[in-house]
Amino acid sequence: MPKHLAQNNSKSLRKFLVYGSVAFVSGISGASFALVLAISPFRHPASVLPNSSKSITTIIPTQIERPVNILILGIDNSGHPHQGDFTPAEALSGNSDAMLLVRIFPKTHKVNILSIPRDTRAEIPNVGFDKVNAANVYGGIPLAATTVSQLLRNISIDRYIRVDTEGFSNIVDTLGGLEINIPKSMNYVDHSQNLNIHFVAGKQTLNGQHLQEYVRFRHDALGDIGRVQRQQEVIQSLIHKLIQPDTLGKLQEILQIVRQNLDTDLSLGEMMAIYNVIKDTDRHDRNMVMLPGRFSQDSEYESSYWIENTQAADAILTRYFDVSIPDGVPQDSPQFSNQISSQKVLGSTSIQIAIVNATGSSGIEEKAMQFFKNSGFSNAYITDREIDSFGESTNKTQIIAQQGNPEVAEMVKQKMGIGQVQVASTGDLYSDVTVVIREDFAAKLKGN
Repeated sequence: MPKHLAQNNSKSLRKFLVYGSVAFVSGISGASFALVLAISPFRHPASVLPNSSKSITTIIPTQIERPVNILILGIDNSGHPHQGDFTPAEALSGNSDAMLLVRIFPKTHKVNILSIPRDTRAEIPNVGFDKVNAANVYGGIPLAATTVSQLLRNISIDRYIRVDTEGFSNIVDTLGGLEINIPKSMNYVDHSQNLNIHFVAGKQTLNGQHLQEYVRFRHDALGDIGRVQRQQEVIQSLIHKLIQPDTLGKLQEILQIVRQNLDTDLSLGEMMAIYNVIKDTDRHDRNMVMLPGRFSQDSEYESSYWIENTQAADAILTRYFDVSIPDGVPQDSPQFSNQISSQKVLGSTSIQIAIVNATGSSGIEEKAMQFFKNSGFSNAYITDREIDSFGESTNKTQIIAQQGNPEVAEMVKQKMGIGQVQVASTGDLYSDVTVVIREDFAAKLKGN
């Protein structure tokens, strides 16, 4: 056979194999997708969320066409008088133990997450002022979403997800548990809330029940805010687990569990589109912030509240959720950067730096204190509070932008010459930046 004919036959064979393989995989994928679609549909209540749109995806349900906001509520049904014997509607009728607003950017694969403390004082329409977590009790998801939207400057909410405590446990168990770094021993018993918490410090894999107990633990100085910080750690671990290759092999099982345990107005196509965005996000493209504020004083109200700091909240909502600021200054302008950063970018003396020694070696925090003072940061201080941090890179120092201010954290990093900046609220509550010292920075300090 002539050489050129042999080459053509070889090319034809390769094309046949390639196209045949694609057709086979497409057929199998299509069959699997059809099987998933055959599962009973997700619940879609006929309620309209604040400023939402009808569609968030393109015609092909694998791409999100624009940034979207999703409200996630974790409902506490642990105090229900008939545990294990109530309807799904009853399971989802309690207070929202966790409240998150998630903004997904499809083009940049960024994810911004705002934690709203459940004790936040908010005006609930037709009810009055109360803790924001009570909105779900008064009026379900429509009232909860409206309350959150009004609290956050009438922000649009495109979709919602609600899950109760049992559903959360089931989903975690399906994933094989989540790895968590428990920073300190935890012991707390509350029979009224069905809590029997006993944990030792250290990294460990928790099943759904134990993870639920870890998240709900609030028997420490920060109370509900400490719970919010643990929620953020769990969310990071959950996303990390979801994007692992072996999770894809459990897709059908996971979707079945999701169908049984979630209340959502997301279609299956929208869920798949969101997953396609999240699976390609980098750890440092996930910004986690908390609604800024303070604890109420005993003399202010009959109940204890988290009181929003509206000025600080405006800055966070503008930076991370594209909420228009009152004077209409463009988000990418120097004037806006100066406005949200205030004087803390202009002078290092005003930056509050909390120092956490995560190396186990004594004397490191004192060396760090001296380093920061020599570098012009006169408001550095040592905190003995354990940091609930998700340690994918356990040997790298974390520079946590506690107040959602990465430009300040970058300023600190520049002086350190080392470390990873992350936007999270898992650091010291009263700091601008929390530096969690690990082996890399410790080695540098020892060498000075």
